[in-house]
Amino acid sequence: MSTFKLELTLQDLVLKEYSLADGANLTIGRVHGNDIVLEDMTVSRLHATIAVKGRKLLVSDERSKNGIMVNGTRVLSAELYDGDIVRIGKNYTIKVFAPAPEKREATLTAEHSRKS
Repeated sequence: MSTFKLELTLQDLVLKEYSLADGANLTIGRVHGNDIVLEDMTVSRLHATIAVKGRKLLVSDERSKNGIMVNGTRVLSAELYDGDIVRIGKNYTIKVFAPAPEKREATLTAEHSRKS
């Protein structure tokens, strides 16, 4: 099972960390009732959602006024990867820590020849 870690920061100060596994869904917005409440007038009441679907972490803009940025590019939705930075409003960022891909064991087969 893949578990993602999110680090919420205000400027350079880490405010909180979140761990998300498959099926998790976080709402982000300015009003109480959201999973992550950001008290900032540049953040919409319901600004964005972050969801884990299988091995993918997805962010979606929920028709916010100021939008969301992933690594400096405005997006409506995006798949997030290890090291990505999501900007919400003017002052908040979320850094993504993704699990390392699962390693598969190689199956080795070899043929031996016998010299006469």
